Amino acid sequence: MYSFMLTTHNLLRWLILIVGAYALIRAISGVAGKRRFEAADGNAGKLFTISLDIQLLVGLLLYGIFSPVTRQAFADMGAAMAVREIRFFVAEHFLLMLLAVAAAHITSVLVRRAPTDDVKFKRMGAGVAITLGLILGGMPWWRPMFPGM
Repeated sequence: MYSFMLTTHNLLRWLILIVGAYALIRAISGVAGKRRFEAADGNAGKLFTISLDIQLLVGLLLYGIFSPVTRQAFADMGAAMAVREIRFFVAEHFLLMLLAVAAAHITSVLVRRAPTDDVKFKRMGAGVAITLGLILGGMPWWRPMFPGM
């Protein structure tokens, strides 16, 4: 089950990056084109947030149940923090991804409450950019881009 969950988690990250880039492009084009905030713009942001929520669920299942890395870390947290890769997954990756999900949800609320279309696009662009930055900062770049494939 671990291999399946890890592969799913990996594939979802690429989907999230694509959907995030799409939402960011819609936000930038909305500001640059001074156009109305349409349902498709809101849906791009919602799809980004929903995909992050699904990724969080898969990640939490890996973190708490299926991952031998976290299981090993929880057995001796002091020793785990001394090993870069284990510390990354147990603490750094976990924290950055939780912050990314929180940023996406905060962005969603701020966009909905924005008084004008221009402000909606600006908030969406800034929020998606911050979220993508957190995601990119928390990705394990030293591991294969497509493990198991």
